[in-house]
Amino acid sequence: MPVAEVLLWQAKFRRVFVVLVGLGTISLKWAGVLSSKSVVADRFGAHAALLVGLGFVIVYLGWNEAFTAYLRRHRDAGHQVVAAAVLADMVLLFGIMYVITPPSEYDRGLIVSIFTVQLTQLYFGARATSYNLLTVAVLYTVVVLAASDAGSLATPSEHLWDLALFLLGAALFAKLQGQVTQRLSRIVAVFERAQDGDFSAPYDESLDQMPDSITVVGRAFNRMRVHLETIVLTDPVSGCFNRRGFEQLTTREVSRAVRGQQPIAVLAIDVDHFKRINDEFGHLTGDEVLREMGALLRETARLGDVVARIGGEEFEVLAPDTLVDGAQILADRIHHAFETRPFASLGPNRKITVSIGIAADTARSDQVAKVLMARADEALYVAKRNGRNRSEVWHPGMRAFDGTPPGRRSVEAKALGSNEFPVT
Repeated sequence: MPVAEVLLWQAKFRRVFVVLVGLGTISLKWAGVLSSKSVVADRFGAHAALLVGLGFVIVYLGWNEAFTAYLRRHRDAGHQVVAAAVLADMVLLFGIMYVITPPSEYDRGLIVSIFTVQLTQLYFGARATSYNLLTVAVLYTVVVLAASDAGSLATPSEHLWDLALFLLGAALFAKLQGQVTQRLSRIVAVFERAQDGDFSAPYDESLDQMPDSITVVGRAFNRMRVHLETIVLTDPVSGCFNRRGFEQLTTREVSRAVRGQQPIAVLAIDVDHFKRINDEFGHLTGDEVLREMGALLRETARLGDVVARIGGEEFEVLAPDTLVDGAQILADRIHHAFETRPFASLGPNRKITVSIGIAADTARSDQVAKVLMARADEALYVAKRNGRNRSEVWHPGMRAFDGTPPGRRSVEAKALGSNEFPVT
Protein backbone atom coordinates (compact mmCIF):
# COMPACT_ATOMS: atom_id res chain seq x y z
CA MET A 1 0.00 0.00 0.00
CA PRO A 2 1.41 3.47 -0.86
CA VAL A 3 2.81 5.37 2.12
CA ALA A 4 0.73 8.47 1.39
CA GLU A 5 -2.46 6.41 1.43
CA VAL A 6 -1.57 4.96 4.83
CA LEU A 7 -0.75 8.39 6.22
CA LEU A 8 -4.10 9.73 4.97
CA TRP A 9 -6.20 7.18 6.82
CA GLN A 10 -3.96 7.48 9.87
CA ALA A 11 -4.56 11.24 9.82
CA LYS A 12 -8.28 10.56 10.30
CA PHE A 13 -7.45 8.20 13.15
CA ARG A 14 -5.18 10.79 14.76
CA ARG A 15 -7.88 13.44 14.55
CA VAL A 16 -10.45 11.24 16.30
CA PHE A 17 -7.94 10.01 18.88
CA VAL A 18 -6.78 13.51 19.82
CA VAL A 19 -10.33 14.85 20.05
CA LEU A 20 -11.58 11.97 22.19
CA VAL A 21 -8.54 11.37 24.40
CA GLY A 22 -6.89 14.79 24.43
CA LEU A 23 -9.95 16.95 24.82
CA GLY A 24 -11.59 14.32 27.02
CA THR A 25 -8.65 14.29 29.43
CA ILE A 26 -8.50 18.09 29.57
CA SER A 27 -12.26 18.25 30.24
CA LEU A 28 -12.05 15.71 33.08
CA LYS A 29 -9.13 17.53 34.66
CA TRP A 30 -10.91 20.89 34.28
CA ALA A 31 -13.97 19.40 36.02
CA GLY A 32 -11.81 18.04 38.83
CA VAL A 33 -12.53 14.38 38.08
CA LEU A 34 -8.84 13.75 37.40
CA SER A 35 -5.88 15.34 39.13
CA SER A 36 -4.67 18.46 37.31
CA LYS A 37 -1.27 18.55 39.00
CA SER A 38 1.72 19.02 36.71
CA VAL A 39 4.96 20.97 36.47
CA VAL A 40 3.21 23.78 34.61
CA ALA A 41 0.19 23.72 36.95
CA ASP A 42 2.44 24.09 40.00
CA ARG A 43 4.02 27.18 38.50
CA PHE A 44 1.15 28.91 36.64
CA GLY A 45 -2.01 27.29 38.01
CA ALA A 46 -4.13 24.35 36.96
CA HIS A 47 -6.42 26.24 34.56
CA ALA A 48 -3.49 27.92 32.84
CA ALA A 49 -1.84 24.53 32.37
CA LEU A 50 -5.03 23.08 30.90
CA LEU A 51 -5.34 26.02 28.51
CA VAL A 52 -1.78 25.38 27.34
CA GLY A 53 -2.69 21.73 26.83
CA LEU A 54 -5.76 22.81 24.86
CA GLY A 55 -3.48 24.99 22.74
CA PHE A 56 -1.33 21.95 21.99
CA VAL A 57 -4.42 20.07 20.79
CA ILE A 58 -5.66 22.93 18.60
CA VAL A 59 -2.24 23.47 17.01
CA TYR A 60 -1.90 19.75 16.36
CA LEU A 61 -5.34 19.52 14.75
CA GLY A 62 -4.45 22.45 12.50
CA TRP A 63 -1.16 20.83 11.58
CA ASN A 64 -2.97 17.55 10.87
CA GLU A 65 -5.33 19.28 8.43
CA ALA A 66 -2.41 20.95 6.63
CA PHE A 67 -0.55 17.63 6.54
CA THR A 68 -3.60 15.89 5.07
CA ALA A 69 -3.98 18.58 2.40
CA TYR A 70 -0.30 18.16 1.48
CA LEU A 71 -0.70 14.39 1.08
CA ARG A 72 -3.81 14.75 -1.05
CA ARG A 73 -2.06 17.25 -3.28
CA HIS A 74 1.19 15.35 -3.76
CA ARG A 75 -0.01 11.74 -3.39
CA ASP A 76 3.54 10.80 -2.49
CA ALA A 77 5.41 10.46 0.79
CA GLY A 78 9.02 9.61 1.51
CA HIS A 79 10.93 8.96 4.72
CA GLN A 80 11.01 12.65 5.58
CA VAL A 81 7.20 12.91 5.48
CA VAL A 82 6.82 9.85 7.71
CA ALA A 83 9.41 11.26 10.11
CA ALA A 84 7.49 14.57 10.27
CA ALA A 85 4.29 12.71 11.18
CA VAL A 86 6.06 10.69 13.89
CA LEU A 87 7.72 13.81 15.33
CA ALA A 88 4.41 15.71 15.46
CA ASP A 89 2.72 12.82 17.28
CA MET A 90 5.48 12.55 19.85
CA VAL A 91 5.70 16.30 20.46
CA LEU A 92 1.95 16.41 21.08
CA LEU A 93 2.06 13.39 23.39
CA PHE A 94 4.98 14.46 25.57
CA GLY A 95 4.10 18.14 25.40
CA ILE A 96 0.63 17.51 26.84
CA MET A 97 2.12 15.03 29.30
CA TYR A 98 4.50 17.69 30.65
CA VAL A 99 1.74 20.33 30.80
CA ILE A 100 -1.16 18.46 32.42
CA THR A 101 0.15 15.15 33.83
CA PRO A 102 1.58 14.62 37.32
CA PRO A 103 5.29 13.74 37.05
CA SER A 104 4.69 10.53 38.98
CA GLU A 105 2.45 9.32 36.11
CA TYR A 106 4.82 9.99 33.22
CA ASP A 107 4.89 6.28 32.41
CA ARG A 108 1.47 6.82 30.82
CA GLY A 109 3.29 8.43 27.92
CA LEU A 110 5.28 5.26 27.40
CA ILE A 111 2.09 3.20 27.40
CA VAL A 112 0.57 5.35 24.67
CA SER A 113 3.86 5.25 22.74
CA ILE A 114 3.54 1.48 22.40
CA PHE A 115 0.64 1.96 19.97
CA THR A 116 2.55 4.48 17.86
CA VAL A 117 5.54 2.14 17.65
CA GLN A 118 3.31 -0.76 16.64
CA LEU A 119 1.60 1.22 13.88
CA THR A 120 4.90 2.62 12.64
CA GLN A 121 6.51 -0.82 12.40
CA LEU A 122 3.46 -2.35 10.77
CA TYR A 123 3.08 0.24 8.02
CA PHE A 124 6.44 1.98 7.60
CA GLY A 125 9.12 -0.54 8.49
CA ALA A 126 12.23 -0.70 10.64
CA ARG A 127 13.74 2.66 9.65
CA ALA A 128 10.69 4.68 10.70
CA THR A 129 10.33 2.57 13.86
CA SER A 130 13.93 3.31 14.88
CA TYR A 131 13.25 7.00 14.41
CA ASN A 132 10.06 6.67 16.46
CA LEU A 133 11.91 5.01 19.35
CA LEU A 134 14.68 7.60 19.20
CA THR A 135 12.11 10.39 19.35
CA VAL A 136 10.38 8.78 22.34
CA ALA A 137 13.71 8.36 24.14
CA VAL A 138 14.78 11.98 23.57
CA LEU A 139 11.45 13.64 24.40
CA TYR A 140 10.74 11.45 27.43
CA THR A 141 14.23 12.14 28.80
CA VAL A 142 13.79 15.88 28.24
CA VAL A 143 10.44 15.89 30.04
CA VAL A 144 11.77 13.86 32.99
CA LEU A 145 14.86 16.02 33.38
CA ALA A 146 12.78 19.21 33.08
CA ALA A 147 10.44 17.99 35.80
CA SER A 148 13.43 17.08 37.96
CA ASP A 149 15.02 20.50 37.48
CA ALA A 150 11.71 22.13 38.46
CA GLY A 151 11.75 20.13 41.70
CA SER A 152 8.58 18.24 40.83
CA LEU A 153 10.26 14.84 40.39
CA ALA A 154 12.40 13.46 43.19
CA THR A 155 13.57 10.22 41.53
CA PRO A 156 14.16 10.79 37.82
CA SER A 157 16.34 7.68 37.66
CA GLU A 158 13.28 5.48 38.21
CA HIS A 159 11.54 7.03 35.21
CA LEU A 160 14.65 6.73 33.09
CA TRP A 161 14.80 3.05 34.05
CA ASP A 162 11.17 2.74 32.93
CA LEU A 163 12.26 4.28 29.63
CA ALA A 164 15.10 1.77 29.24
CA LEU A 165 12.72 -1.14 29.83
CA PHE A 166 10.25 0.35 27.38
CA LEU A 167 12.88 0.76 24.68
CA LEU A 168 14.10 -2.81 25.15
CA GLY A 169 10.60 -4.28 25.00
CA ALA A 170 9.51 -2.07 22.10
CA ALA A 171 12.66 -2.90 20.12
CA LEU A 172 12.12 -6.65 20.61
CA PHE A 173 8.47 -6.30 19.64
CA ALA A 174 9.36 -4.27 16.54
CA LYS A 175 11.95 -6.87 15.50
CA LEU A 176 9.45 -9.72 15.85
CA GLN A 177 6.78 -7.79 13.97
CA GLY A 178 9.30 -6.92 11.29
CA GLN A 179 10.09 -10.61 10.81
CA VAL A 180 6.39 -11.35 10.49
CA THR A 181 6.05 -8.62 7.87
CA GLN A 182 9.00 -9.98 5.89
CA ARG A 183 7.61 -13.49 5.95
CA LEU A 184 4.20 -12.25 4.89
CA SER A 185 5.90 -10.47 2.01
CA ARG A 186 7.61 -13.72 1.00
CA ILE A 187 4.40 -15.69 1.05
CA VAL A 188 2.58 -12.95 -0.87
CA ALA A 189 5.38 -13.09 -3.46
CA VAL A 190 4.93 -16.82 -4.08
CA PHE A 191 1.16 -16.39 -4.31
CA GLU A 192 1.57 -13.55 -6.81
CA ARG A 193 3.83 -15.74 -8.93
CA ALA A 194 1.30 -18.54 -8.67
CA GLN A 195 -1.41 -16.12 -9.79
CA ASP A 196 0.62 -15.61 -12.97
CA GLY A 197 0.94 -19.36 -13.40
CA ASP A 198 4.52 -19.60 -12.12
CA PHE A 199 4.83 -22.34 -9.50
CA SER A 200 8.60 -22.74 -9.72
CA ALA A 201 9.32 -21.05 -6.38
CA PRO A 202 8.17 -22.79 -3.17
CA TYR A 203 7.73 -21.03 0.15
CA ASP A 204 11.10 -21.40 1.90
CA GLU A 205 10.07 -22.45 5.38
CA SER A 206 13.71 -22.97 6.40
CA LEU A 207 13.92 -19.18 6.84
CA ASP A 208 11.25 -19.29 9.57
CA GLN A 209 13.25 -19.47 12.77
CA MET A 210 10.08 -19.54 14.86
CA PRO A 211 7.39 -21.44 12.89
CA ASP A 212 3.85 -20.23 13.39
CA SER A 213 0.59 -19.89 11.45
CA ILE A 214 2.39 -18.22 8.53
CA THR A 215 4.64 -21.25 8.26
CA VAL A 216 1.56 -23.49 8.23
CA VAL A 217 0.14 -21.52 5.29
CA GLY A 218 3.49 -21.78 3.48
CA ARG A 219 3.63 -25.53 4.01
CA ALA A 220 0.07 -25.90 2.72
CA PHE A 221 1.03 -23.95 -0.41
CA ASN A 222 4.08 -26.18 -0.94
CA ARG A 223 1.89 -29.28 -0.71
CA MET A 224 -0.54 -27.86 -3.26
CA ARG A 225 2.07 -26.32 -5.54
CA VAL A 226 2.72 -29.39 -7.70
CA HIS A 227 -0.99 -30.09 -8.09
CA LEU A 228 -1.74 -26.47 -8.94
CA GLU A 229 1.09 -26.41 -11.47
CA THR A 230 -0.31 -29.51 -13.14
CA ILE A 231 -3.81 -28.02 -13.29
CA VAL A 232 -2.76 -24.58 -14.54
CA LEU A 233 0.14 -25.40 -16.85
CA THR A 234 -0.82 -28.79 -18.28
CA ASP A 235 -3.20 -29.61 -21.09
CA PRO A 236 -5.69 -32.12 -19.64
CA VAL A 237 -6.16 -33.99 -22.95
CA SER A 238 -2.62 -34.61 -24.14
CA GLY A 239 -0.83 -34.42 -20.78
CA CYS A 240 1.72 -32.01 -22.31
CA PHE A 241 2.22 -28.42 -21.29
CA ASN A 242 -0.46 -26.01 -22.44
CA ARG A 243 0.24 -22.66 -24.08
CA ARG A 244 0.79 -20.88 -20.75
CA GLY A 245 3.14 -23.58 -19.49
CA PHE A 246 5.04 -23.55 -22.77
CA GLU A 247 5.47 -19.78 -22.66
CA GLN A 248 6.74 -19.86 -19.09
CA LEU A 249 9.25 -22.63 -19.67
CA THR A 250 10.31 -21.06 -22.95
CA THR A 251 11.00 -17.77 -21.21
CA ARG A 252 13.14 -19.56 -18.64
CA GLU A 253 15.08 -21.59 -21.20
CA VAL A 254 15.61 -18.61 -23.48
CA SER A 255 16.98 -16.51 -20.61
CA ARG A 256 19.44 -19.26 -19.80
CA ALA A 257 20.42 -19.66 -23.47
CA VAL A 258 20.91 -15.91 -23.95
CA ARG A 259 23.24 -15.71 -20.94
CA GLY A 260 25.43 -18.44 -22.42
CA GLN A 261 24.89 -17.56 -26.11
CA GLN A 262 23.67 -21.15 -26.60
CA PRO A 263 21.73 -22.49 -29.60
CA ILE A 264 18.05 -23.28 -29.34
CA ALA A 265 15.58 -24.95 -31.69
CA VAL A 266 11.82 -25.07 -32.13
CA LEU A 267 9.82 -27.84 -33.82
CA ALA A 268 6.27 -27.07 -34.95
CA ILE A 269 4.29 -30.31 -35.29
CA ASP A 270 0.87 -30.78 -36.86
CA VAL A 271 -1.10 -34.00 -37.34
CA ASP A 272 -1.91 -34.66 -40.98
CA HIS A 273 -5.63 -34.85 -41.84
CA PHE A 274 -6.70 -34.88 -38.21
CA LYS A 275 -10.18 -33.68 -39.14
CA ARG A 276 -10.81 -37.03 -40.82
CA ILE A 277 -10.27 -38.79 -37.51
CA ASN A 278 -12.85 -36.58 -35.80
CA ASP A 279 -15.29 -37.07 -38.69
CA GLU A 280 -14.87 -40.87 -38.86
CA PHE A 281 -14.46 -41.80 -35.20
CA GLY A 282 -15.87 -38.85 -33.27
CA HIS A 283 -14.33 -36.31 -30.96
CA LEU A 284 -13.96 -38.68 -28.02
CA THR A 285 -11.72 -40.89 -30.12
CA GLY A 286 -9.97 -37.76 -31.31
CA ASP A 287 -9.21 -36.89 -27.69
CA GLU A 288 -7.82 -40.38 -27.14
CA VAL A 289 -5.57 -39.94 -30.17
CA LEU A 290 -4.31 -36.63 -28.77
CA ARG A 291 -3.66 -38.30 -25.43
CA GLU A 292 -1.63 -41.06 -27.10
CA MET A 293 0.13 -38.53 -29.29
CA GLY A 294 1.13 -36.42 -26.29
CA ALA A 295 2.57 -39.46 -24.54
CA LEU A 296 4.43 -40.45 -27.70
CA LEU A 297 5.99 -37.00 -28.12
CA ARG A 298 7.07 -36.84 -24.49
CA GLU A 299 8.68 -40.28 -24.78
CA THR A 300 10.46 -39.36 -27.99
CA ALA A 301 11.69 -35.94 -26.90
CA ARG A 302 14.94 -35.68 -25.03
CA LEU A 303 15.36 -34.89 -21.37
CA GLY A 304 15.16 -31.11 -21.09
CA ASP A 305 13.00 -30.62 -24.18
CA VAL A 306 9.68 -28.85 -23.64
CA VAL A 307 6.66 -30.45 -25.30
CA ALA A 308 3.38 -28.53 -25.47
CA ARG A 309 0.03 -28.70 -27.14
CA ILE A 310 -0.76 -25.20 -28.33
CA GLY A 311 -3.85 -25.88 -30.43
CA GLY A 312 -6.25 -28.59 -31.52
CA GLU A 313 -3.78 -30.99 -33.15
CA GLU A 314 -0.84 -28.60 -33.01
CA PHE A 315 2.18 -29.29 -30.85
CA GLU A 316 5.44 -27.45 -30.23
CA VAL A 317 8.78 -28.75 -29.03
CA LEU A 318 11.42 -26.41 -27.63
CA ALA A 319 14.86 -28.03 -27.78
CA PRO A 320 17.54 -26.18 -25.77
CA ASP A 321 21.23 -26.46 -26.72
CA THR A 322 20.25 -27.74 -30.16
CA LEU A 323 21.47 -26.74 -33.61
CA VAL A 324 19.71 -27.46 -36.91
CA ASP A 325 21.30 -30.91 -37.30
CA GLY A 326 20.22 -31.97 -33.83
CA ALA A 327 16.70 -30.65 -34.42
CA GLN A 328 16.52 -32.63 -37.69
CA ILE A 329 17.56 -35.80 -35.85
CA LEU A 330 14.82 -35.18 -33.28
CA ALA A 331 12.28 -34.65 -36.08
CA ASP A 332 13.37 -37.91 -37.72
CA ARG A 333 12.90 -39.74 -34.42
CA ILE A 334 9.39 -38.31 -34.12
CA HIS A 335 8.51 -39.44 -37.65
CA HIS A 336 9.86 -42.91 -36.93
CA ALA A 337 7.89 -43.12 -33.68
CA PHE A 338 4.64 -42.28 -35.47
CA GLU A 339 5.37 -44.76 -38.25
CA THR A 340 6.13 -47.65 -35.91
CA ARG A 341 3.78 -47.01 -32.99
CA PRO A 342 0.15 -48.12 -33.49
CA PHE A 343 -2.55 -45.99 -31.89
CA ALA A 344 -4.77 -48.19 -29.72
CA SER A 345 -7.76 -45.88 -30.12
CA LEU A 346 -7.73 -46.33 -33.94
CA GLY A 347 -6.72 -49.94 -34.31
CA PRO A 348 -3.54 -51.43 -35.80
CA ASN A 349 -4.31 -50.66 -39.45
CA ARG A 350 -4.79 -46.90 -39.17
CA LYS A 351 -1.58 -44.87 -39.26
CA ILE A 352 -1.10 -41.28 -38.18
CA THR A 353 1.52 -39.04 -39.74
CA VAL A 354 2.76 -35.60 -38.80
CA SER A 355 4.33 -32.66 -40.60
CA ILE A 356 7.14 -30.81 -38.85
CA GLY A 357 8.67 -27.38 -39.29
CA ILE A 358 12.15 -26.81 -37.87
CA ALA A 359 13.96 -23.59 -36.93
CA ALA A 360 17.14 -23.12 -34.92
CA ASP A 361 19.50 -20.29 -34.09
CA THR A 362 21.86 -18.97 -31.43
CA ALA A 363 20.02 -17.19 -28.63
CA ARG A 364 21.19 -13.58 -28.73
CA SER A 365 18.07 -11.86 -27.40
CA ASP A 366 14.92 -12.64 -25.47
CA GLN A 367 12.93 -12.43 -28.73
CA VAL A 368 14.60 -15.50 -30.22
CA ALA A 369 11.75 -17.83 -29.20
CA LYS A 370 9.11 -15.75 -31.01
CA VAL A 371 11.30 -15.57 -34.10
CA LEU A 372 11.98 -19.31 -34.12
CA MET A 373 8.31 -20.15 -33.59
CA ALA A 374 7.34 -17.99 -36.58
CA ARG A 375 10.06 -19.59 -38.70
CA ALA A 376 9.11 -23.12 -37.62
CA ASP A 377 5.50 -22.33 -38.41
CA GLU A 378 6.47 -21.20 -41.90
CA ALA A 379 8.57 -24.31 -42.42
CA LEU A 380 5.62 -26.42 -41.27
CA TYR A 381 3.43 -24.96 -43.99
CA VAL A 382 6.10 -25.77 -46.54
CA ALA A 383 6.10 -29.36 -45.28
CA LYS A 384 2.31 -29.44 -45.65
CA ARG A 385 2.50 -27.97 -49.13
CA ASN A 386 5.20 -30.43 -50.19
CA GLY A 387 3.11 -33.49 -49.41
CA ARG A 388 2.87 -33.85 -45.60
CA ASN A 389 4.47 -36.60 -43.49
CA ARG A 390 7.80 -34.83 -43.72
CA SER A 391 9.91 -32.18 -42.02
CA GLU A 392 11.28 -28.95 -43.43
CA VAL A 393 14.04 -26.74 -42.06
CA TRP A 394 13.52 -23.00 -42.27
CA HIS A 395 16.10 -21.08 -44.25
CA PRO A 396 16.41 -17.45 -45.34
CA GLY A 397 14.23 -16.75 -48.35
CA MET A 398 11.70 -19.47 -47.51
CA ARG A 399 8.16 -18.40 -48.38
CA ALA A 400 5.27 -20.56 -47.29
CA PHE A 401 2.50 -18.40 -48.72
CA ASP A 402 1.88 -16.47 -51.89
CA GLY A 403 -0.73 -14.28 -50.26
CA THR A 404 -2.14 -13.71 -46.83
CA PRO A 405 -1.28 -16.59 -44.46
CA PRO A 406 -4.34 -18.55 -43.33
CA GLY A 407 -3.51 -17.75 -39.73
CA ARG A 408 -3.11 -21.20 -38.28
CA ARG A 409 -1.27 -19.82 -35.22
CA SER A 410 -3.34 -16.68 -34.98
CA VAL A 411 -6.28 -18.67 -33.65
CA GLU A 412 -5.97 -18.67 -29.88
CA ALA A 413 -5.99 -22.04 -28.19
CA LYS A 414 -8.96 -21.14 -26.08
CA ALA A 415 -10.39 -24.59 -25.44
CA LEU A 416 -7.50 -26.96 -24.92
CA GLY A 417 -9.85 -29.48 -23.40
CA SER A 418 -11.38 -29.98 -26.86
CA ASN A 419 -9.69 -31.04 -30.09
CA GLU A 420 -11.89 -28.86 -32.29
CA PHE A 421 -9.43 -26.37 -33.76
CA PRO A 422 -8.71 -25.32 -37.34
CA VAL A 423 -6.97 -28.24 -39.00
CA THR A 424 -5.08 -28.84 -42.22
